Formats: sequence, C-alpha cells, structure tokens
Amino acid sequence: MANKCDPISSKLHDLEVKLKNTPKFISEPGPKEKHPPKPVLNPAWRDLNNRVNGARLALRACEESLISNAPVPLTLTLTKFVCLDQSDEIWIPLLGNTENDEPYALVFAVDINPSNVASIPVGALNSKMTLVGALSDVDAGEEYAAPANVIWGLSNAPSRISSATNLIVLVVMMENDNGSPNQVRTLLDAAGKVGLANVGLLSNTTPLPNGKITRQELINRMIAEMDGAMRVATAGITNFDDHIGPIQELRFSQAELDHIYRNLGPIEKSLTFEGDDAKYVLKFRMFR
Repeated sequence: MANKCDPISSKLHDLEVKLKNTPKFISEPGPKEKHPPKPVLNPAWRDLNNRVNGARLALRACEESLISNAPVPLTLTLTKFVCLDQSDEIWIPLLGNTENDEPYALVFAVDINPSNVASIPVGALNSKMTLVGALSDVDAGEEYAAPANVIWGLSNAPSRISSATNLIVLVVMMENDNGSPNQVRTLLDAAGKVGLANVGLLSNTTPLPNGKITRQELINRMIAEMDGAMRVATAGITNFDDHIGPIQELRFSQAELDHIYRNLGPIEKSLTFEGDDAKYVLKFRMFR
C-alpha cells in the first residue's frame, strides 16, 4: 500500500544508484605532484553522499511519523547515582577524605494540566514526592544503581501525561548527615504543594495578561517555596543533611514523549549537581 514516504524512498534509491556509479576519488595528479598521484576525494561523490545521508534521515523520520503517537501510560525512574567528587566531611592529611557519602535524591513530579485547572485536586492526588536512597559508603569515581523507585506514575504504576509542557519534575540532591531523609521528603513535599497553588495563574498568552505567570515562573515559585522550607528547617541545626547544588528541573520535550509513545525506545537523561565540595550525576529513564 502506498504511503506518504514512497517519494522519499524512491528519491533515496535513485541517489544510492548514482552514488554507487560515481568514483569516490579523483586520481589525476595535481600541479608539481609526482606519480603515482595521491587520491583526492571526488566533490561529486561527496555531494551525493551528503544527499544520500539526508534522504535516509528524512525517510526514517517519515516512517516514524506513520507510527501512532497516541499517549500511553509512562514510567519515570532514577536509575543511577554517579559520584564524581564526594563531600569533604573529615579530611586528614595524607589520608584525604575518611568519611564516605550517603547521598539521596528527592524528586517532585506533577502534571499541572492547565487546560482544565478547575478539575485539578492540587496536592497529593496529582503530585508525588519520591525519596530515592540514601545510599551508603559512596566513593568518588564510582557509579551506583539507584534503589528501586517510581518517580512517575502517581500510584507507583505507569500513568498518562497530558503533555510534556504540563509535566513538571523537580530534583533535589542531598547528602545524609544526621538528618532524616523521610522528614526532609515530607517537608519539601508540603512546600512543593504550596508552590502549586499558583497553577491557577498560568497563561500561555503573549503578551502575558496582568496577574498571570508563565510556566517557568510557576517552577521558580515552587523552587523558592522548597528552598525557603529547607532554610527554615536547617536554621541553627548542626549536621542537618546537606543540600548539594540547586534544585533542578528534569525537562522532557513533546518529541521525546512521542518517541516513547511510538515504541521507539526509552528516553534517558541526566542532571549534574555540584555543591558542598561534592559533585554527582543522576541518571533517569522514562519508558512505556
């Protein structure tokens, strides 16, 4: 059965035939060049080769577009902790850092779905804070598999996402000292939900109407609430869990979600966190 990709396929076939029949090198010697001549790439072959590669990419994109990208439930997990540099807790000359890190991550995920704000139960029903870790005995230069976790969906099972724009995933990187990771999770979960109260102010209109905010401003306010809660909790407390670097958004594009919907494979991403003399890379995987 004919489809919209047939003209691209036909063009690719013609180009491949021309490329096969075109000499790759020009063997004639240049000025002052002794025999035998050095091989010189044929400009005509180079041009055809570039056109063949472009046609192949176009055909691949066209064929992928024929596959349905109807949304299906997805899962997002944190897969690995990579320690590039550990925090310097106890430093002894000649021995270096004598205390290993105990890192953990907190990930707040929510589908804000602003096209139907009135139906969103802001809070636990449409958002989720996931604690991953803490790991123990983590050394610099090592990679560690994350404990089993489901960042998305909401009930620890695959869930639909209304759109990439509506999905907000905020990641907090921590190092456990004498604090309680579960208490930190509860604290930041509550702060993130306070920030979500601004979802009703969202607007995608340009110019922005008075009193309305952009998606990025919503994220900024959510992060500010979480940062503020952390500062209040740590005020005057010795050896409270350390915050490694700023809170970051893990962003997915609609093209990436469509890639998964078409069953073309998972999408893997990473975020780098640096602070408190430590540096970590967190790796994530979204799949159907």
